[in-house]
Amino acid sequence: MNFPFDENCIIESGKKPVFVLSENHRVYRAENPNRKEASSFQIDGAMIKEETVKCDKGLLVEDGKFFLVELKGVDVEHACRQLLATYEYMHKLYNGYDYYCRAIVSAMPSKKAAPKLLGAAYRKLQKKLSATDKNRKIVYKSIRLDEII
Repeated sequence: MNFPFDENCIIESGKKPVFVLSENHRVYRAENPNRKEASSFQIDGAMIKEETVKCDKGLLVEDGKFFLVELKGVDVEHACRQLLATYEYMHKLYNGYDYYCRAIVSAMPSKKAAPKLLGAAYRKLQKKLSATDKNRKIVYKSIRLDEII
């Protein structure tokens, strides 16, 4: 599969059973039981070099799923702003993909506090992705997120 971005951004590619993206003790783990062709890549500082708000990493799968991943401290609202800015940037360049946003943070807000703490960027991202709890377009989790791609 030809991935639409510079090879210098790629962390790893192939039909691996697991892709792991990590930074500052935060981990995104994508299990790939069907061994789909995929590529993980560095967004911050490689794909997007400009001094702007952006997420850390990404994962593009041959079935058209494009995961944007932010590995963050405690500021979930800022993570949502970074994911939104990255989505808007990437969607202009690569608009034929089905985007999913993932924020892995050190501490999660309580369910009661979450709507207020996530802020306007979360709601805007939700709207742009047509995200619902069912389609899992936006997921935020504490310390580690494991999912099947």
